[in-house]
Amino acid sequence: MRKYLFPAIAAAAFAAPMPLLAQDEEAEAPLAFEEGDAPFSAMAERMQDPEYQREMALMLRTMSEVLLDLPLAPLMEAMGDVAGEDAPDVAPDATLRSMAPGADRVPEEIERNLPRALDAMGSMAEAFQTMLPALEQMAERMKDVAPQAD
Repeated sequence: MRKYLFPAIAAAAFAAPMPLLAQDEEAEAPLAFEEGDAPFSAMAERMQDPEYQREMALMLRTMSEVLLDLPLAPLMEAMGDVAGEDAPDVAPDATLRSMAPGADRVPEEIERNLPRALDAMGSMAEAFQTMLPALEQMAERMKDVAPQAD
């Protein structure tokens, strides 16, 4: 049962903000790219923007604070139901923060390290944008030499 606890909490941590992030993306960036667009350049610019990095870091820090204080007993019961097992006894007021030593450091670590990670992702996007013409040429050559499926 415990082997399911941390993956379930991690999944909840990353699944919850996805609709919010999708709304931001839809509002600020087109969904389809036309010929001549440089989608990776725009993404690189955004990820390397200090204000965007700060906003993302603060949002993820806040989310991690909330998740650390989420009561675990209901989650354990639900996982027990899904697994078809009895849920382990967990104190009704138990939280991840109270059960995981050092969990108090996580929000601060996220806030401190996320801007650097976003900056690195932006650099990778810039590199990919630079490589894109060569990759497109390679794909065209592969079409010519690869056997066609019937």
